[in-house]
Amino acid sequence: MKEELIARLSRRYLALDIHKHYSIMAGVDFEGKVVVEPVRIEHTDLEGWLKKHIQPTDYVVIKSTTNAWYIYDLLEPLAEKVLVANPITSSRCPSGRSSRSLRPELRPTFVTP
Repeated sequence: MKEELIARLSRRYLALDIHKHYSIMAGVDFEGKVVVEPVRIEHTDLEGWLKKHIQPTDYVVIKSTTNAWYIYDLLEPLAEKVLVANPITSSRCPSGRSSRSLRPELRPTFVTP
Protein backbone atom coordinates (compact mmCIF):
# COMPACT_ATOMS: atom_id res chain seq x y z
CA MET A 1 0.00 0.00 0.00
CA LYS A 2 2.80 2.41 0.91
CA GLU A 3 4.62 1.65 -2.36
CA GLU A 4 1.44 2.32 -4.33
CA LEU A 5 0.98 5.69 -2.62
CA ILE A 6 4.61 6.68 -3.28
CA ALA A 7 4.23 5.69 -6.96
CA ARG A 8 1.02 7.71 -7.29
CA LEU A 9 2.54 10.79 -5.67
CA SER A 10 5.63 10.62 -7.87
CA ARG A 11 3.73 9.86 -11.09
CA ARG A 12 3.68 12.38 -13.91
CA TYR A 13 0.61 12.86 -16.10
CA LEU A 14 1.74 13.79 -19.60
CA ALA A 15 -0.12 14.83 -22.72
CA LEU A 16 1.26 14.53 -26.22
CA ASP A 17 -0.42 16.66 -28.89
CA ILE A 18 0.49 15.11 -32.24
CA HIS A 19 0.80 17.26 -35.36
CA LYS A 20 1.95 16.36 -38.86
CA HIS A 21 5.69 17.05 -38.43
CA TYR A 22 6.05 17.64 -34.70
CA SER A 23 4.40 16.97 -31.34
CA ILE A 24 4.00 19.04 -28.19
CA MET A 25 4.53 17.35 -24.80
CA ALA A 26 3.58 18.82 -21.42
CA GLY A 27 2.79 17.35 -18.02
CA VAL A 28 1.72 17.79 -14.44
CA ASP A 29 2.23 15.89 -11.21
CA PHE A 30 -0.34 14.45 -8.78
CA GLU A 31 -1.04 17.92 -7.35
CA GLY A 32 -1.43 19.52 -10.78
CA LYS A 33 1.89 21.37 -10.71
CA VAL A 34 3.61 21.65 -14.07
CA VAL A 35 6.55 19.22 -14.15
CA VAL A 36 7.12 19.20 -17.91
CA GLU A 37 6.85 22.59 -19.56
CA PRO A 38 5.39 22.43 -23.08
CA VAL A 39 8.13 21.32 -25.44
CA ARG A 40 8.03 20.97 -29.21
CA ILE A 41 9.53 17.71 -30.48
CA GLU A 42 10.19 17.21 -34.18
CA HIS A 43 9.04 13.77 -35.31
CA THR A 44 12.51 13.03 -36.65
CA ASP A 45 13.72 13.27 -33.00
CA LEU A 46 10.64 11.81 -31.29
CA GLU A 47 11.78 8.24 -30.62
CA GLY A 48 15.06 9.32 -29.03
CA TRP A 49 13.38 12.10 -27.04
CA LEU A 50 10.78 9.70 -25.64
CA LYS A 51 13.43 7.14 -24.64
CA LYS A 52 15.38 9.84 -22.85
CA HIS A 53 12.50 11.62 -21.06
CA ILE A 54 9.65 9.18 -20.40
CA GLN A 55 9.76 7.55 -16.96
CA PRO A 56 8.42 4.08 -16.11
CA THR A 57 5.79 5.57 -13.75
CA ASP A 58 4.42 8.10 -16.29
CA TYR A 59 0.83 8.12 -17.52
CA VAL A 60 0.66 9.50 -21.06
CA VAL A 61 -2.37 10.50 -23.10
CA ILE A 62 -2.22 11.07 -26.85
CA LYS A 63 -4.86 12.25 -29.29
CA SER A 64 -6.15 9.66 -31.73
CA THR A 65 -4.75 10.69 -35.12
CA THR A 66 -3.54 8.79 -38.16
CA ASN A 67 -0.10 8.17 -36.61
CA ALA A 68 -1.28 7.75 -33.00
CA TRP A 69 -0.81 3.99 -32.93
CA TYR A 70 2.77 4.26 -34.18
CA ILE A 71 3.49 6.71 -31.35
CA TYR A 72 1.52 4.52 -28.92
CA ASP A 73 3.86 1.64 -29.82
CA LEU A 74 6.87 3.86 -29.06
CA LEU A 75 5.43 4.94 -25.68
CA GLU A 76 3.92 1.67 -24.46
CA PRO A 77 7.19 0.00 -23.35
CA LEU A 78 8.44 3.23 -21.74
CA ALA A 79 5.47 4.44 -19.65
CA GLU A 80 3.30 2.76 -17.03
CA LYS A 81 0.13 3.62 -18.92
CA VAL A 82 -0.62 5.07 -22.34
CA LEU A 83 -4.10 6.19 -23.35
CA VAL A 84 -5.35 7.31 -26.74
CA ALA A 85 -8.02 10.02 -26.49
CA ASN A 86 -10.90 10.34 -28.92
CA PRO A 87 -10.51 13.87 -30.35
CA ILE A 88 -14.21 14.18 -31.17
CA THR A 89 -15.25 14.12 -27.52
CA SER A 90 -12.02 15.53 -26.08
CA SER A 91 -12.28 18.67 -28.19
CA ARG A 92 -15.58 19.53 -26.51
CA CYS A 93 -13.78 20.26 -23.24
CA PRO A 94 -13.82 24.02 -22.69
CA SER A 95 -10.31 25.40 -22.54
CA GLY A 96 -8.90 25.67 -19.05
CA ARG A 97 -11.49 23.47 -17.35
CA SER A 98 -10.84 20.13 -15.74
CA SER A 99 -12.71 17.30 -17.44
CA ARG A 100 -13.78 16.09 -13.97
CA SER A 101 -15.94 19.19 -13.61
CA LEU A 102 -17.77 18.59 -16.88
CA ARG A 103 -21.08 16.89 -17.45
CA PRO A 104 -20.53 13.17 -18.26
CA GLU A 105 -21.39 13.65 -21.95
CA LEU A 106 -18.59 16.24 -22.26
CA ARG A 107 -15.87 14.20 -20.56
CA PRO A 108 -13.10 12.90 -22.83
CA THR A 109 -13.33 9.27 -23.84
CA PHE A 110 -10.36 7.04 -24.40
CA VAL A 111 -9.57 4.29 -26.85
CA THR A 112 -7.25 1.47 -25.90
CA PRO A 113 -5.80 -1.14 -28.24
